[in-house]
Amino acid sequence: MSPAPTPTPGPPSLAAAVAALYPLLPSEFTAARNTLAAEAGKAGDKELAGRIKALPKPSTAAWLVNLLADRRREDLDQVLQLGAALREAQADLDRKQLRRLSTERQRLLRAIVRQARDLAAGLDHPVSESLAAEAEQTLWAAMTDPAAADAVASGQLIRALTASGWDEVDLDGAVADPDSVPHGSGAGSRPAGRASGKGSGSGKGGSVDAAEARRRQAAARRAVRTAQAELADAEAAEQRAQEALDAAQRDVDESAGHRDELTDEIDELRERIRQLEREVAAVDRRSGKLERERDNARRAARSARRTAEKAREKLANARDASGGAD
Repeated sequence: MSPAPTPTPGPPSLAAAVAALYPLLPSEFTAARNTLAAEAGKAGDKELAGRIKALPKPSTAAWLVNLLADRRREDLDQVLQLGAALREAQADLDRKQLRRLSTERQRLLRAIVRQARDLAAGLDHPVSESLAAEAEQTLWAAMTDPAAADAVASGQLIRALTASGWDEVDLDGAVADPDSVPHGSGAGSRPAGRASGKGSGSGKGGSVDAAEARRRQAAARRAVRTAQAELADAEAAEQRAQEALDAAQRDVDESAGHRDELTDEIDELRERIRQLEREVAAVDRRSGKLERERDNARRAARSARRTAEKAREKLANARDASGGAD
């Protein structure tokens, strides 16, 4: 079993909570997440507690990839580095290099997915061929797109990824905390343009009469009233937006809770299926034993009938020889 997150002094940060939660077994995720959210709440950070509470449980395929990021980092980095080489060969239209790297890609992906399945089995959480195929598809997506590679390397996948050729991979809702995902190369910020303001011309003679001063004062008062009205409207809009945000957060929390309930139910059903399969195997073994006992009993009954028939024939012959006397 994976270790539960170790308590640390003070409330956890969102990034620390994500790092602690997403390598855990799916069956351990919900309880550990709730514990971290409660710690943040007790520390007085209600917003952080809500954000941790809203962290969704990863799919099994996503967890399998997160497990590689946590426990087979060097092997995962090797896959992602090969992906970078493949993208470069694709950009250069180097067909010979693409063929060579594609062969290497197939070998690496098969090997690392096999490692992931071994890791999962060692944690008493074996995964099926179909889920392993989803994990392999996720790794291939990471090889085609540098942003997807960053998401996979972060170890906080929520869902599996899919690739469509060499197009950008859809990462919407794919990671738990997008802000904490380190990027290999980000777009440089654009330099700010220089202001080219012109100096205002001075009034003729450089003096302002009293009428002009009163006009400017009146205009300033109108501007103040307009700004006050705009501020009131903006504050009202802010209040409405906050209320809408709170309602949306409640809906997100409710949806996340429902999803967790469903995934927990799936885990329970899978465990029940494994239990029933063990019971079926036990019944099959008992049925085989009972069938062997039945066959032995049948042979014994057949032998007893032959013995009885011989005894009856012997008795009949003895009676015939004695003239029918008993």
